[in-house]
Amino acid sequence: MKIKKRGSMLVMALWTLMLLSVFSVSLGFGVRQKASLLLRLSTLDALYPIAYSGVEYAKSLVKSDPDINLDSFLDPWAAAADSSHAVRVEGGSFSLVGCVPVTDEESKININQTTAEILIRLLRTVPGLSKDNAEEIAYNILDWMDSDSAFGHPKYGAETSYYEGLDKPYSAKDAPFETIDELLLVKGITPEIFEKIRPGITVYGSGTVNINTANAQVLSALGFSSDSITSLLHYRMGDDGKDGTSDDHYFKNESTVATDLKEIAKTPLESSQEILLAGLIQTGHIGVTSTFFSVTSRGVLEKNGAAIQVEAVFNRKAQVFYQRMGNIEWPKNQSN
Repeated sequence: MKIKKRGSMLVMALWTLMLLSVFSVSLGFGVRQKASLLLRLSTLDALYPIAYSGVEYAKSLVKSDPDINLDSFLDPWAAAADSSHAVRVEGGSFSLVGCVPVTDEESKININQTTAEILIRLLRTVPGLSKDNAEEIAYNILDWMDSDSAFGHPKYGAETSYYEGLDKPYSAKDAPFETIDELLLVKGITPEIFEKIRPGITVYGSGTVNINTANAQVLSALGFSSDSITSLLHYRMGDDGKDGTSDDHYFKNESTVATDLKEIAKTPLESSQEILLAGLIQTGHIGVTSTFFSVTSRGVLEKNGAAIQVEAVFNRKAQVFYQRMGNIEWPKNQSN
């Protein structure tokens, strides 16, 4: 009996030891999880103001622009190339991401304020996209925004009835886009297509494109020929082929574009392109002024090398209309 009693006590002791071990492991795991969470929160709390310092710096560049009625790559917000280098602040440093420190949002096509023709030409800049496919997607975009349930094209369209039939149903917005990311909800817009047109689209501004800052993709969407685009870009960049350098030119007024190309650049537009330009000016699609700007600032924490990016869109009065913060980037050898 004593042997059996001792055996039972041994078994109970082993079970107790095992339960204590499991409890200890669980407790240790929970403590590590909480410690990791606290580290992330404290790091985020320290990182955000560092990264946002870059947004404030970008605002100051825009506010220092001496002429608010004319914007080009020679303005402080675009010409401050040294801002792409790390700027020391308390607790770390920030740097502005991109070739141009601050991006002119009105160098892009405003998808809320455009036409089917411009959207079709923009989509045609995507390699492999046929004219019919581009036309269909363009009208899908317009249908997403309009307030009715009828197709805007006799052959193409996508309204709520289509989206409600998907595996994960939703309704057409029937209102303007609030962010360009919403395009991914539109029928036919794949991530690949979105990434191709993303640099040339915005939802900010009046719909007027600044001809002093628009890139080749946007100029093509507006209807300019490849020869005209070459002339426009060469006039703006000068002989060195770079924006924001001393040999740059800019158009002081949209009405002088054709004259400046003819008299200064010695590369006149074809008559059909002059007619196109006049139409774009008349309909308010071309201008030389910008009021909305965007920036991506990367902050780095001095004590552990963790980093984070903050994106923001703001107007000339420094009012922020959009802001997004990325995930914390930890150094490869940093455990968290």
